[in-house]
Amino acid sequence: MGEVYAYCRIVPGGADKREQTAVMREMQVEEEHIFADVETGSAGERPEYRRLFSRLRPGDLLYIRCLSALGDTYPEIRREWGLLTKEKGADVSILETPLIDTRRGKLQYGSLIADIVLDMLNYVSEADKSARRRRQREGIERAKREGTRFGRSPLPTPDNFYPVYKRWASREISVEEAAKLCGFSRGTFYRRARQAERENCSDPENKIEREAGW
Repeated sequence: MGEVYAYCRIVPGGADKREQTAVMREMQVEEEHIFADVETGSAGERPEYRRLFSRLRPGDLLYIRCLSALGDTYPEIRREWGLLTKEKGADVSILETPLIDTRRGKLQYGSLIADIVLDMLNYVSEADKSARRRRQREGIERAKREGTRFGRSPLPTPDNFYPVYKRWASREISVEEAAKLCGFSRGTFYRRARQAERENCSDPENKIEREAGW
C-alpha cells in the first residue's frame, strides 16, 4: 500500500478548516499529508489540490470528505475523478458517501463499482432536478388557470391619460409627446390607447392604427 493523503475544500458557510482536518486526522492521515484549499468566493486555482495531485502515485489512498471538493458541477467532478483513479492510479474514498470507495471489490472489479455509484448519484441528481422543474411548470400552469398573473404589475393609468389620449387621437400632439405626458414609453402608450379604443370606439375617424401605421 502506498501513502495516505487527504484533501479538504473549505467553502464559505461550510465546515471550517479545523473541523475538516480533524476528521482527516481521525482517518490516521499524517498532518503533512492533509491538504486544504480555502475558497474565498472568487474562482481559484486550488493550489493545494494541484500540489497534492502532483505527489500522488499509483497505489496511494486519498480521502476526500465530499464529492463537491472535486468540483462545482458533475462534469468537473467526473473529470477529476478520472484523473485521480485512472491517470494517477490512486484509490479514492469519499467519506460522506461510503459507497464511493475504489477499494470496495477492487480485487474483482477494479474501480468499476465506485464508477457505477458515481454515475448513479448523477442520475439521481439530474432526475431530482427534472422533477423539480416539472413541478414548477405544473404549478405555474395551475396558477395561470386560476387567474394568477406573473411578471411585473402594469403601470397605473395616470389621471391625465384620457385627455391626453383624446388630444393624440385628434392629432393635436405626437405619440412621443403623449407618452411623455403620461409617463409611459411609446409602446406602453400605444397599448393603453388600443385598450381605450376597444373600450369606447366612438370616433372611427381617430383610429389608432392609422396614426401608428398599423
